[in-house]
Amino acid sequence: MPAAGPAEPVVADGEAVIELRGLCKWYPLRQRVLDTLLGRTPRYLRAVDGVSFGVRAGEVLGVAGESGCGKSTTGMTAIHLHAPTAGEILFDGRPVGDSAAELREFRRHAQIVFQNPYESLNPRFTVADSIREPLAIHFPRQHDRQERMLLQAMERAGLTPVDDYLDRFPHQLSGGQLQRIAIARAIAVQPRFLVADEPVSMLDVSIRAGILNLFRHFSSELQMAILYISHDLSTMRHVCSRVAIMYLGRIVEMGTATQVLDAPLHPYARALMAAAPVMTNRSRERIELKGAVPNPADMPAGCRFHPRCPRATDVCRTIEPALEATDAERVVACHLYRSGSGPGTAPLAAAAAHHQGEGNAIA
Repeated sequence: MPAAGPAEPVVADGEAVIELRGLCKWYPLRQRVLDTLLGRTPRYLRAVDGVSFGVRAGEVLGVAGESGCGKSTTGMTAIHLHAPTAGEILFDGRPVGDSAAELREFRRHAQIVFQNPYESLNPRFTVADSIREPLAIHFPRQHDRQERMLLQAMERAGLTPVDDYLDRFPHQLSGGQLQRIAIARAIAVQPRFLVADEPVSMLDVSIRAGILNLFRHFSSELQMAILYISHDLSTMRHVCSRVAIMYLGRIVEMGTATQVLDAPLHPYARALMAAAPVMTNRSRERIELKGAVPNPADMPAGCRFHPRCPRATDVCRTIEPALEATDAERVVACHLYRSGSGPGTAPLAAAAAHHQGEGNAIA
């Protein structure tokens, strides 16, 4: 089982509404009878393996990476839908407890919008019933207040005129309308922290901008702290103020959206950005990664990315790099950016300048 170690640097100005410190979520793998009899060490799938960051009020932090990198598990563990295996979740600087009463109070302030609106809404509930359900849990016997908050949430989610939607069922609505209902349900209790897990991936391109504008409005006007999870880097450019890149359960780079999306430093982040389609005629760097993503149950020694990294050195195969600051707003987990110098290590300033120059070519 993982041990809670020192938290990695958190890049955030001001007090964080929510902060993760060394968060881990490991899933036990089934052991064979022979393994149990021989006393072999249990094996785990390390979906999230030491993630640390903070999200402040009015900020949208994007988390990107390949499928299976742990980004959705991070979001669901952050709001305690999955109990963390190790690490800490702090809300307003205080640890989130795991008792039923503590979790109910926490979830009054922390909500989630899921990827698939067709599965996240009960088909037997009307729109009013779906949105009223969390209000009835958190504000019992306050019927007038529930009604006011229900109508306000629908208006904020763009479900107007409200009377056209209240008595309709999910099968009578489009995918975009269903996602707005899911959003209205999530914001009805007026949370301070919102997880948006791939909220536009199942929607038509023509209606994605309207949904993304809602999240921008929630962060700027309602001062919500939002964790936006997506594999679509183009939507992150539109909605996020900071971006974190995940690989095999860990953050490998985090900084402002402009820094990470326009001039990534980590070799994996650079390959991810190079693979994103662009609507320009500018030439861009082509980065080909060899091999497949390793099994999260059998992590390679040293840097997790070194089996596929074109710039891997001997130190990458033996020592796992920690997140280190390259400037006031960005951290990178790569031996190329370690401060100082040593075997297999490039001085920080020289390496950063070299990759910054290359990064501009793929913007």
